[in-house]
Amino acid sequence: MQVIAAGNVTYILLSGITVPRCVRLSDSVELQPADTSHLDLHTTISACVGPDDIAVAAAFIPRITAQLEITALTPKELAIAAWNSSWDVLLLSAFFRTEIGFNLQSSTTANTISADSTVRATNLHMRGLTNAAPYQLSDDDLCWITGKFAAARQLLKYDEFQTAVHCLATYRWHSMARVQLAILWAGIEGLFGASTEIRFRISLYIARFLYPADGSKRQAAFDAVKRLYDLRSAAVHGSKFKSHTSNGVDESAGILCNILRECVDQRSTPDVSKLVP
Repeated sequence: MQVIAAGNVTYILLSGITVPRCVRLSDSVELQPADTSHLDLHTTISACVGPDDIAVAAAFIPRITAQLEITALTPKELAIAAWNSSWDVLLLSAFFRTEIGFNLQSSTTANTISADSTVRATNLHMRGLTNAAPYQLSDDDLCWITGKFAAARQLLKYDEFQTAVHCLATYRWHSMARVQLAILWAGIEGLFGASTEIRFRISLYIARFLYPADGSKRQAAFDAVKRLYDLRSAAVHGSKFKSHTSNGVDESAGILCNILRECVDQRSTPDVSKLVP
């Protein structure tokens, strides 16, 4: 990412999520409301650097609903913080089950972009280009971010957590339910690492991890995971599906999200040795 900045601040423009007020994600990153309704196509084009930037901006500027304000003391620190902010977006996408586009960077806030601003594409993949309504962060969501986002960030040092977050944040980038299931279950299995009797063990581990003190919920989770693992196996091995796959995708994503949230609550990834009865 080539950082464009005004002094010690730069902005990553976001689609797919709205925030009612500013909330800090880290010392250098703040999630903020954003509005580009004042921009017309001519002004947007004038702010862009090259033709690729124009193409991405034309598609996403009308969809911008939030932004990351990134600050740092030096240009080098700003570049590092801007690059790493993609993980903040992936965390938000995963934990709030939405597809957030982060395809544009601006030298000024979205609300004040003008012909004198500089707007560049951060990538050319067009991910997040959707007509779905943006996810609206609630007061409870903002409380979760304030209290637990830092812990989620810390867990990214574990490969299995980082992989699981990426799987949950990006499975929508693929149009086939089979591929979506394969990606989601790669994230789930990676957190528990079962290598034998996988269907039984993964179901047991997840049930005990999520509901250690509630027998009825634990049994329901055990049965649900076994059923979904059968669907996952059919997806991976090319077998015919016996149930509606979109439901299985949504349920699998929900389970992965619950596991990740429990990881954050416990400040650690699952310890399988503690999940064996």
